Amino acid sequence: MTHPTQPLNGDFGILIDQVSPDDLADPDFQAWARGLWLDHGGLLGVRGAQLADLLPEQLVRWSEVFGVIEDKIQTAREDKSVAGFPILRIGNVRNKDGKMVAQLLQVPQLTGDADIRYNPETRRPVWHTDSTFRARPPVGSVFHCRKAPPEGAETLFADMQGAYAALPPEERRKLDGLEAVCSLAHHDKKINSYSPHYPVLTPEQRKENPPNRVPLVLNHPVTGRPSLYGLNSSTCAIVPKGQEVDPADLDKWDLEGVEDDSVMIWRNMLPTVTGPEFTVKWQWRAGDIVVWDNRSTIHSGTGFDYSKYEREMWRLTLVAEAS
Repeated sequence: MTHPTQPLNGDFGILIDQVSPDDLADPDFQAWARGLWLDHGGLLGVRGAQLADLLPEQLVRWSEVFGVIEDKIQTAREDKSVAGFPILRIGNVRNKDGKMVAQLLQVPQLTGDADIRYNPETRRPVWHTDSTFRARPPVGSVFHCRKAPPEGAETLFADMQGAYAALPPEERRKLDGLEAVCSLAHHDKKINSYSPHYPVLTPEQRKENPPNRVPLVLNHPVTGRPSLYGLNSSTCAIVPKGQEVDPADLDKWDLEGVEDDSVMIWRNMLPTVTGPEFTVKWQWRAGDIVVWDNRSTIHSGTGFDYSKYEREMWRLTLVAEAS
């Protein structure tokens, strides 16, 4: 391939530049890009001036290179989708009637690169793995930038394969025996506490979405490489594999949005694994498409001036390996 590429942080992450919609539909380009994605820790960005007006169906076909697309929008978010497609709209755009048609999550803007590292006092940025509360957590996600503010709104990514490999052997063995308890109700209540536009589950929806348990160390099913895993705003406890959870504790975690103290096992690692040697800051341009592997990365959104700028992102979720 003749497209210029740029590594993002050593072996973690890669950008392919000067990409056109025709490239995205080319099987040879697709195979090359997927290989780069797997070889660079599950983080791939494509950029090109012609991608800014990509059609939804073109984005869907490109996303299918990396996995099977979830065919429905998550519970309580149906009105934020791109009509006729399994694409969630994220940002602060409104329709002609003034109704918000994107999922808005208000978080602080970065003041400098030092803010990328997790701060235990503020618990920011909100670094996480996607949707670990699901019975089958997604394998990845695709973000397409439709409209970006000129400053702020960066997305942060961290290399969990590299972070796991850098841990002392004794620490790796300890983590291998643990799993995270993850609940969608806990997730939504926690985020709603600082972002009031974010929906919370009804009692019926909570029953339909019971908690899930995932390992803290996940071996990638394609590459076999182990990664730190299981940190999400839904993570309400960390327990030895197979240990039962008291239903009264789960009620507290779900309805109040508070975490069990055991989650500090993960949080205590965060300042190290979100340091400069493991992280990438992606500054969005209209047209950019980033694909990340949920099994080998964590990420975080950052804020912007919500009263001054508009932002619109299209997101697809990948629920299984590509066939």
